[in-house]
Amino acid sequence: MFPYMTEGGAVPSHALYYDFGHAVKLILERRPAEIAGCAGICFDAEKSCFTFTSLGQGIEVTYPDFNVTFAGTEKKPVANWHMPILHYLSAADGFPLSGSLVPFRYINEHTAHPDNFEQDTGVRLLKYFDDKPSDKLKRACEALGGEALKGSGDLYFKFDYLPKFAIYFKFWYSDDETPGSCKFLFDEKCSHYLDEMDIQMSGPLLTEFIIKHYELEN
Repeated sequence: MFPYMTEGGAVPSHALYYDFGHAVKLILERRPAEIAGCAGICFDAEKSCFTFTSLGQGIEVTYPDFNVTFAGTEKKPVANWHMPILHYLSAADGFPLSGSLVPFRYINEHTAHPDNFEQDTGVRLLKYFDDKPSDKLKRACEALGGEALKGSGDLYFKFDYLPKFAIYFKFWYSDDETPGSCKFLFDEKCSHYLDEMDIQMSGPLLTEFIIKHYELEN
């Protein structure tokens, strides 16, 4: 757990998205064992607690009050991470992932403007890291549980944002002949685990964490 990950200040209250009571109501429509099986997480009946890993951090969610904390602490994740965790418990349906990766704009139908998503993720990361050593970006990714993959791109990472919801990104540094590029990708069936708003927020949150981790270490 790093300082930038923990809750601070008031939780936004202007939208249903941040309505804790509504999120809990949806989760309680399901049995804990069903949630655990569909979401790929553990449920400890004795402790009445779900446990799993998100972005390299142990997470605990108590049942039935749904207190979300970092494992072994009383600290809570920031709101834009906290709420997707709760929504995941209500949405995950166990549908098989396809293994086919697509950009945000090709995940089913959505109302969010994909260009805005790209500006807040790949474009922002490229602008920030293109003139910085690749090993420093690599270390920031690894600190967030990122797994280096083989494939195209100077850096190619998979992040387990949630157990059955991964974020992938490919980063190409610019050179004298070719401009750089950074793309965020998702399994094309990922909407079986998070809804559009959660998916839309996941990439910018990860982007923010990568930058903040670099700043923390440098």
